[in-house]
Amino acid sequence: MEKEYNKTIKQICILLQSEPTTEVIQGLREAFENLSKQLKAGPFLEVFETTLSNIPFAALFSLLAAPDNRLVVTVAEVTSQLLKPVTWAMVHQTFEEYIIQGLDHPHPVVKCLVLDQFLKCDRDTEPFSPQYGQHIWMCLESKSDTDATKLAKQVLEHLCAVGMATDYLLTGESIGAMKQLLASGGESQRFRVYDVVAGASARSDTIFELLRQEGIVDMLLKESSADDVLVLMNFYELLPTMCASLASFEYLDSAGIFVDALACVDKAEGDSSVTGSLLRVAGLKLFSRMVDAGGVKPGSFLEKYPIAPRLGQMLLATEASGELTTTAINCLGAIGNNADALAYLVKEKTALAALASVYDRSIGQLRVECMQAVACIFGHSASPSKAASQACYELYERLAGGKFLASLVKEIMKGFEESCVAGLAVIQKMTLHAWGVREIASHQNALNYLLMRDSSRGRLVQQWQFAAIESMAKSEQAVVEFDAATLAQIQKYVRDGPYYVSSAPQVALGSS
Repeated sequence: MEKEYNKTIKQICILLQSEPTTEVIQGLREAFENLSKQLKAGPFLEVFETTLSNIPFAALFSLLAAPDNRLVVTVAEVTSQLLKPVTWAMVHQTFEEYIIQGLDHPHPVVKCLVLDQFLKCDRDTEPFSPQYGQHIWMCLESKSDTDATKLAKQVLEHLCAVGMATDYLLTGESIGAMKQLLASGGESQRFRVYDVVAGASARSDTIFELLRQEGIVDMLLKESSADDVLVLMNFYELLPTMCASLASFEYLDSAGIFVDALACVDKAEGDSSVTGSLLRVAGLKLFSRMVDAGGVKPGSFLEKYPIAPRLGQMLLATEASGELTTTAINCLGAIGNNADALAYLVKEKTALAALASVYDRSIGQLRVECMQAVACIFGHSASPSKAASQACYELYERLAGGKFLASLVKEIMKGFEESCVAGLAVIQKMTLHAWGVREIASHQNALNYLLMRDSSRGRLVQQWQFAAIESMAKSEQAVVEFDAATLAQIQKYVRDGPYYVSSAPQVALGSS
């Protein structure tokens, strides 16, 4: 008995040889819808081979120009399924003439079909055509984000990552396409281009210099003078990526970008409008993210642009809004998560003192934010230096009047998931330091609580509880601080995993 997919393929072949009347177009649409279902139902290889033995790809691509929208979509779906096992090299070799047609096609489904093929190109030694570049860039053209523009951006970023940028995506024609997009488009279109530019520049000083010489970098820098706060926020988002190397950072720094950003933060002080708040928050986040930019020396950057004292002042300002205080706490945690930046904070003093002050007077969500910031600072490195570890200990001693661990356990025992997770995260980061393990070992109640299993705490809390104990067990300091019985209990906890439920009643350590 003849298989259904064979009947469908024969029907398509007959229709393809007919005049494209309304009835024929409708017949093709129904037949390709059936073939799409049959390819999905399988057996795929059998249907795949039979289809391509009878319907050449050239015929499929020609149908993508059909006047019927549903037919185009269905044929694109079938073509996409047939191309799944086909390598990029084969796609390029066989369909080069159709690739450019597909990229320029007015229908987004066809654009996406072709763009998807570029994601198969995963080495800079793969065959490629320099003609593709400008057409891929032009797929970013749109007033709003669409599936096609998102995929085009992903493709450009992917090709840059595999080393195709200089030879194929930054040709004269491609640069022309980029400038056209930047000159003719709105904010969304421009920043699609800038996103790719930032990522490409971060990979190579050569690419950055090429884009600088072509004026693309300076076009980006002009966005800093925009009156639109959303444009400025998008601009700030890109700067840490752009500063991946010393050369790119020095160029942006010499343009006065960070001077202007700091002035913007100061100018927004006291401005309670939505715009003023957004600008200030965006500026603070920019400086906190810059300490991790590859081309930046964090200590020198924070000396030149003293954002830390400003964060301290914001934390201590009683009139500050909840959002601004939260942002300042988060930024301080992000800065302290970098070892070199932490060394600067220790020397600067006021910001960390302010964080301790806010923790001591905080309740609820604000206290959770403080604990998360402290966890970031304590966890700045899996192997902290002696100086950095000492800096963390000094902050630990300052928090809650020297009774920070007891305060953490109290927060965890309240039972609210966010507080539990934040408190356990701090304890887990403490165990990265010798002093942290020592502190836990010397607080019997805290240790008892950590080792007591309770499935009612919820899986996320149990995961963090396990993470804290596992990290403590791995510490070289554990064998120094714990007696053999306690160490054995800690190791058993780790062996049993985070969700173990014992059938026997638990006995607290040290109880009588």
